[in-house]
Amino acid sequence: MPQIIITTDAPDGRATEVHRERISPVDVETEAASFLLVERIGWALSDADDLEHPAATGSATTPARGGRSGRPRAGRR
Repeated sequence: MPQIIITTDAPDGRATEVHRERISPVDVETEAASFLLVERIGWALSDADDLEHPAATGSATTPARGGRSGRPRAGRR
């Protein structure tokens, strides 16, 4: 099954997997499903950016499970 994987290069030089999600055509069949997928990707990109640039966010720690604000990953498989 296809997957979306978002990784980042942390300041210590190690690659960190921020998000991994299996996807299928149903994830883009409706506007609502597409929106949720893009929203989850956006959270992961934001988390990856925070890890790559900790000085910009004031935090050098790994984001909490579920995202920076603890928001749930709706529809995650």
